[in-house]
Amino acid sequence: MTAPYIETDCTITHEGRTFEAGGAFVSEHYAIGYLDKQPGGSPRILSWHGDYLGTAAIVASWRAATSPWWTQMYQVEAVINGITYTGRTQGTGMIWRGKRKAARS
Repeated sequence: MTAPYIETDCTITHEGRTFEAGGAFVSEHYAIGYLDKQPGGSPRILSWHGDYLGTAAIVASWRAATSPWWTQMYQVEAVINGITYTGRTQGTGMIWRGKRKAARS
């Protein structure tokens, strides 16, 4: 197994205040990234800095009626370093958290 990928230096400064995000993380069992879907392009998973991590496929979506901030939730399968992960996101540009997909028997 390769060492986990841990993204660092995920800070922005806005109006004199500095904010820090957790960034992307990829291990053998879990992955965190950001969903990206350009018009006419295929979905993909990126790091916080916009680096390509892997391919993505939206496999389901549903209305998130209980949230005042967003209206949709997406189930996304991603392939990163040859491992398939499955997880959820609120949409393009939002964080995606996945866990390794169980092998079908």
